[in-house]
Amino acid sequence: MSKDNPHIILCGGISLPRKFKGAPSSHILRLTYDASSSDQNVSIELPHFIKNVNCHFPNRIKDLLEIAGYVYAADRLVKRGTTSSLEYHNWSRFFHFVINVRDYAFWNKKGVHESLDAALTFVSGDIGFQFTFLKGGKDVGQTNLFDREGYELEKKPNSIVALFSGGLDSLAGIFEVLETSDRNLILVSHRSNNSAITQIQEGIFRKLNNDYPGRLQYFPFYCSLHGERAVEETQRTRIFLYTSIAHSLSALASDDKILVFENGITSINFYKRQDLINSRSSRTTHPKTLKLLEGFYNKVDNKDRKIVHPFLYNTKTDIFQKIKSYGKSEYINSTISCTKTFQKFQNRTNASHCGGCSQCIDRRFAAFASCLEEYDAIYDIDISNDEINSEESRTHLYDYINLVSRLNELSEINFPFETLDILTDIVPFLEGNINTEKISKIYKLTQRHTNQVLTALQRIRLLSNPLKPKKKNSLHSYIDDRVYLRPSVNLLIDRIVQKLTTAIPEACNHAKPGHENSLNDIINALLLAEREDYEREFPALRFSIARVIPDHSFAGIDLLIEAKYLRGKTAKSAITDGIAADITKYPIDKHKLFVIYDPERKIPNDDNFRRDFEQKPNCYISIIR
Repeated sequence: MSKDNPHIILCGGISLPRKFKGAPSSHILRLTYDASSSDQNVSIELPHFIKNVNCHFPNRIKDLLEIAGYVYAADRLVKRGTTSSLEYHNWSRFFHFVINVRDYAFWNKKGVHESLDAALTFVSGDIGFQFTFLKGGKDVGQTNLFDREGYELEKKPNSIVALFSGGLDSLAGIFEVLETSDRNLILVSHRSNNSAITQIQEGIFRKLNNDYPGRLQYFPFYCSLHGERAVEETQRTRIFLYTSIAHSLSALASDDKILVFENGITSINFYKRQDLINSRSSRTTHPKTLKLLEGFYNKVDNKDRKIVHPFLYNTKTDIFQKIKSYGKSEYINSTISCTKTFQKFQNRTNASHCGGCSQCIDRRFAAFASCLEEYDAIYDIDISNDEINSEESRTHLYDYINLVSRLNELSEINFPFETLDILTDIVPFLEGNINTEKISKIYKLTQRHTNQVLTALQRIRLLSNPLKPKKKNSLHSYIDDRVYLRPSVNLLIDRIVQKLTTAIPEACNHAKPGHENSLNDIINALLLAEREDYEREFPALRFSIARVIPDHSFAGIDLLIEAKYLRGKTAKSAITDGIAADITKYPIDKHKLFVIYDPERKIPNDDNFRRDFEQKPNCYISIIR
């Protein structure tokens, strides 16, 4: 995707502008939330929201909420590259929105477009966002009697606006405000068509209202797809919708700040793997995201309104401990942290969490670290005891503990050098004037997190029964085998070898391959199912003046695979000479796996054969029969 070939998003029934004539139909998306139209594919319940708030909404605020709703919908309806598309241009998109607005003069002011583009581009990881704002914005649906000049928001005195997701962090933030100050809270949330999340949010609010009568107001905003299924669930721009709702209420309440509660490890979101770059690594509550959105909103109403991030220097374990300190541990299992609530659970039908996504793993470790696991949610897969059969879940677990082990190795001296690319996007957007002090705070946050996870691991290990067999693919086996300390490429090689060792003999049971190309066809079919980013005969590597092309490769992790077929009159020496030649041709830093199919057992001693070659750097031998 490039700026020359954008996704054109036509909002509210707008016709395709002349400058986009000739654009491919696959890059044109029409969005409308008018319930009276047969073309409705988005639900932006602005009339319902205005009715609930029951006061006058200025045109600019209405425009803002519609823009945020359209951006959120387009984010879910325009597919990114596959999860294995490592290259920025494959993963990222470029959007051009065409929207009718009510306050045409404001939205076309110099600097407004640029400020909105900068915030959305960073948070989404996309190439960019452009907007064409046209005259003609109007209310859609039934108007509210009180949506007129003079009708102001009826708020409780001394109120402050806070985001409320139904998660642990936002709940802890609510307790902190209500327990340590006399402030009242105006809670705002976004609701889609996920009924489970809606029930959780409403249930927690009812419970809070009973415990803190007269101190809370709650205004949910409904925005979702209508009659369409999302093709993209990363939802990086949801924070724009969330904070637009909060900004609207904050402006109507004449408040000077918005509270966003999220622990710092999640907000900073250190890269767990090298491929989790750009939009792969969520920046939803990243300090830069919040500061860029703050700058944009300050242009919207020409007021210095802060987006405050009170838990930036807290870990998830700290969040559990805060809730415990206020005597509210019974609330914990009412909250939701899982990113996969839209899925049906298989192992425990009463589960509220999948247990295998990164958020569930973080939450479960924090529950054990704070000794509150008995108050925690029910997980479909409980990593503290269950076998983890999902490859995706095992990868999340490996990434999580591997990151902790890497952070644990860092001293305060080398921390800035090892995390420079991450700190560059954080430090300028933190409160304070001295950069070394800011970096020191982040470092101490990471070390407290690593110590807390270590505590959790030690407590979980005590659950293992030494009188029973060790469960395969369990956290206990991960700990015992130190799997998380091995490079990810070695784990992938193990998985490939295991798969090929099982599948090739089965595939060749009735008829052996006629030649090496046929063997490669079988391997290719098997590996395509293993990794989406697998591409046969790519990349082409340079060696001297010749082009050296491996039989198979995983370009994202520098893994090259060569297949050898020992059959008939083929001498073992021909295979050994071929492997030796390949080793010298390929770069020394590339991982090289040689898959040798030897159905006639021409290799007499597998261990000796492997040892001779695996002494070479990054060289692996798999002999299959």
